[in-house]
Amino acid sequence: MTVQQLVLIGLSGVGKSTVGRALADRLGWAFIDTDDAITEREGMTPAELLSQRGEPAFRKTEESVVVELAHRTPAVIATGGGAFLSARSRRALGERGFICYLDATPAAIAQRIREGAGDVRRPLLGDDAANLEVRLAQLDAERRPFYNHADLWVPVQAHAAEDAAVTEAAVRRILAAWSTEAAARRAAPQRLERLGAAEPARGPAAIVDTGAERYPIWVGAGEYARLPERLQRLDLRDRRVFLLSDGSVMEQHGRAVAEALDAAGIAGASYIIPAGEQSKTLRVSDEIYRWLAGERAERRDVIAALGGGVVGDLAGFVAATYLRGMPLLQLPTSVLAMNDAAIGGKVAVDLPSGKNLVGAFHQPRAVISDVDTLRTLSRRAYIEGFAEVIKHALILDAVLLETLRGDAARLTGSRLDLDLLADVIGRSSRLKALIVSSDPTEQGLRAILNYGHTIGHGIETAGEYTTYRHGEAVAVGMMGAARISAELGLVPPAFVEEQGQLLRTFGLPTTAPGVQAPAVLAAMRLDKKVERGRQRFILLEGVGRAVIRGDVPPELVDRVVRELVGG
Repeated sequence: MTVQQLVLIGLSGVGKSTVGRALADRLGWAFIDTDDAITEREGMTPAELLSQRGEPAFRKTEESVVVELAHRTPAVIATGGGAFLSARSRRALGERGFICYLDATPAAIAQRIREGAGDVRRPLLGDDAANLEVRLAQLDAERRPFYNHADLWVPVQAHAAEDAAVTEAAVRRILAAWSTEAAARRAAPQRLERLGAAEPARGPAAIVDTGAERYPIWVGAGEYARLPERLQRLDLRDRRVFLLSDGSVMEQHGRAVAEALDAAGIAGASYIIPAGEQSKTLRVSDEIYRWLAGERAERRDVIAALGGGVVGDLAGFVAATYLRGMPLLQLPTSVLAMNDAAIGGKVAVDLPSGKNLVGAFHQPRAVISDVDTLRTLSRRAYIEGFAEVIKHALILDAVLLETLRGDAARLTGSRLDLDLLADVIGRSSRLKALIVSSDPTEQGLRAILNYGHTIGHGIETAGEYTTYRHGEAVAVGMMGAARISAELGLVPPAFVEEQGQLLRTFGLPTTAPGVQAPAVLAAMRLDKKVERGRQRFILLEGVGRAVIRGDVPPELVDRVVRELVGG
């Protein structure tokens, strides 16, 4: 039976009314904004009700209105930001509706509100424009566990100038899911019971949903012990698991993973590669193909990548190409892999002329990040991963950036705070998931994730992948991108120093002595981000405001690179 009601939830200012009206127009259904319905019934706007009666009284009124409207079909219903916190409202909306969660970063929502995409007074956000993003982040933390129980997650990440395109993309995504999956998702076991529960069940830290593929990201301590349970939830338990890892990681964590699988009766085999970037080649891929053929691996079997970025990239490339594609499970064991390589489906191997030049997009079935594994990392390997976390904060999330500044000592101390680590990595993973879901094949928005990578990859290649680790090279590359941003007048010089101070606080380098500038520049010219012979740089106009520029003067790039490497 076709679902006759679409329900939109999400933070205030995320665009529910805009998307809702577009959906209603497309379907020829009624559009209902619960805030408008409250105003009509009470003779006062939600802002006035909150001011005069207080939030508890307003929430009771809102709940009554929502429960009444939940019976209306066919209709598109856009709810107030806090409406979904009511268990009674959640259950009522779930009885007839296909619930769609519109999601964007607090920074993007704040910019949209400031630039006039919404002229409605939003009292719970306060009147202090400077703290708008902080308040949105607080509300996001409180409400996300409830929002996560929606039937569909819809990324709407964009600046105000891009709203029309993002609205259209959201409408297409919702309509595609409504026409093909809504009935099945609404029939999921215990769905209404979960919606009606007083407290939401703990879900994954993030979801990647490209529109074609959807998978969870779990982050926490002890996750590998839960691997059989995760496989069952992914409908992968009755298949063989082929575990790929390097010698060091296999020795430290492979046995625990294998024992968890064996105890659950899950068959499989393991293959060990030498540690390091030198294993990420077509030659090693060929060796693994031959091994899988000898094991009679089938297309339905699972390849599990246990390790850092090299293992994840290589195993992912093999999974994408062997038998024209096998299910992939990413089990990252480093901060870097948990925040970067494991998420997003970009898999590749290197050629002598450059990094990641042969690859594909192959999304995993899940990413499972067990922060317990971080205890076994060397100091250098542990620290380098925070370059990607800092990058995500710089391009997307000022609130996370402040957390990193305030908690740097706890995150880099000798005793790991696993709860704090899980929280920071979960938030960082969610940022990448949002961008990947919005642009799964890197046609536009996703390119901002390359902040620092244009110069960083050049440094890696010039150092033959041994002088500087990936995260270290990206840290230096971010300093180069920040300097270029300042030279072009996009950010003040103080921004460059503030970014450098944060990187140094985490023990990351801000220069790269020991590599030759001509080699770095030559490698940059072969980078896959070169378009029509012009290098594309991701620059910043401020925290959370990344821009893609293809007009950076070559002489400026040359000078900045030489300043970074010393010649």
